[in-house]
Amino acid sequence: MPQMTHATRATVRRFFRTPRPILTPMMIGALGLGGAARAQEVPETAELLRRIEALEASNRALAGEVDTLRAGGEDAWLTERRADEIRAIVTDVLADSSSRTSLQSAGMTAGWNDGFYLESPDQRFRLEIGGLVQTRYTYSSIPDGTSGVNIQNSPIADNVENRSGFDLPGTILEMKGHAFGRQNQFKIKAAYANTNEAQVGAAPFGNNGSASGSLRLLDAYMRIELSDDWSLRVGQFKLPFGREFLVDREYQLAVARSVVSNHLSVGRSQGLELTFVSDDYRAMLAYSGGGTDNVYGILKGAGSDPVNAPYFSDAVNWAVTGRGEWKVAGEWGQFRTMTSPPGDEYALLFGLGIHAQEGDPNLGTSPNFGGPNTWFAVTADMSAMYGGASLFASFTWSYMDSESAYVLGSNNFFAPTTFDIGDNTAWGAVIQGSYSFVPKWEVFARFEIGDADLPDIANITTPAGTDSLANGNLLSILTLGVNWYIDGEDLKWQADVGLAFDALDGVWWDGANGWRAAAEHNEVVFRTQLQMAF
Repeated sequence: MPQMTHATRATVRRFFRTPRPILTPMMIGALGLGGAARAQEVPETAELLRRIEALEASNRALAGEVDTLRAGGEDAWLTERRADEIRAIVTDVLADSSSRTSLQSAGMTAGWNDGFYLESPDQRFRLEIGGLVQTRYTYSSIPDGTSGVNIQNSPIADNVENRSGFDLPGTILEMKGHAFGRQNQFKIKAAYANTNEAQVGAAPFGNNGSASGSLRLLDAYMRIELSDDWSLRVGQFKLPFGREFLVDREYQLAVARSVVSNHLSVGRSQGLELTFVSDDYRAMLAYSGGGTDNVYGILKGAGSDPVNAPYFSDAVNWAVTGRGEWKVAGEWGQFRTMTSPPGDEYALLFGLGIHAQEGDPNLGTSPNFGGPNTWFAVTADMSAMYGGASLFASFTWSYMDSESAYVLGSNNFFAPTTFDIGDNTAWGAVIQGSYSFVPKWEVFARFEIGDADLPDIANITTPAGTDSLANGNLLSILTLGVNWYIDGEDLKWQADVGLAFDALDGVWWDGANGWRAAAEHNEVVFRTQLQMAF
């Protein structure tokens, strides 16, 4: 190996003694310049400088790789820590989801589909929550303010010419759905009652005030689908009789049902019902605790009121109700409402209902005076939907043999006195139609007529309030109105005005809907209502 000069050896020593990074660019330049100056005199120096320069380049490359590895190692450590945190979160969520089946499904289990709903992923359980709010203004006018009723002895007379104000006739909460499979359905429906619907007795005890807003059970039943065509319902429900009453109040054409329907329908009861449904026919047969008797208003000819009543107060020996329907055209779903939206297909339905029962009213006395009360009723109806127009007509006839009739609240807090009024009948007919002149606006008209034959009631004056039931006038009311479907029937505004051509008998009293007992013709009732169903 060639011998290095003293200067060259000194330069090499300084290089290896310098901490890394060893050389700065200035130093390299100095060495390069110095080496170049001596390269011609000492050849081995030039070779050494070349090696030093190669070593410096390698040093820089190694330093860069170390920095990269260090940075990469730090990021890898952070990534691993984050991964551990994410794994812990996922583990907690999965552990919690083992008790929450809704988290184990990719499909939606809650939302809105014509109502709020919750549903399990396997669709075996479903809960639908809904309700109704109706805010109504009513104006009722009796010419001369004469009711023709002894106001000291009747809870339905007031002798006030004009009455008006707001109320909430339809405030309803509803839950329905199915459990343990779609074939097992349920429904619970309740309404907040107005104050005057909870009477303690006759005047002066009109109501107890604090009952305002009390929740009253309407429907509570289970329905089991036995096959594609057959189903069995048990609980409390509307008896299968007249169609106008079977249609829910939010789907009525007018602000309220007709006076005829409110009196001559058989209402709700507790029991069981067998239903058959095919493409064109539907039949329902119920065995129950009897109909809700409102045929003559406060005069109870049958005396049964089984709604949410305990078993030991059931005074009806037997009660059977049936209804058959023939759908000539259209779909069954079209008949859940009394109107026909524009664009719907033509639909036609005929219905027939029959009700029969017998039993003694349970008035808290033992034994009851008098014999049993028998009630038989029949109704027939026709419904036609024309896609923007509708037509409905019905006729109902009721017969009672009332051996234990009584007047509601006639003895204040004591059990009312029963009396025999013998055979009695009542009948009523309704015809109504609607027409949509623009997509969201509809006009309608309804005429109703009825009569009640109470042959012996005029001779009975002892029970308080019976003088209000002895006028013998014909019921005849014409109602005209308009509906604005803001968002279908879920959000709509209604208004109607009615005129009673004859004086309104006490037996047809329908105070909740504006119609009061009167001795004068031409009673007028105006109603307007905004409703929201959800």
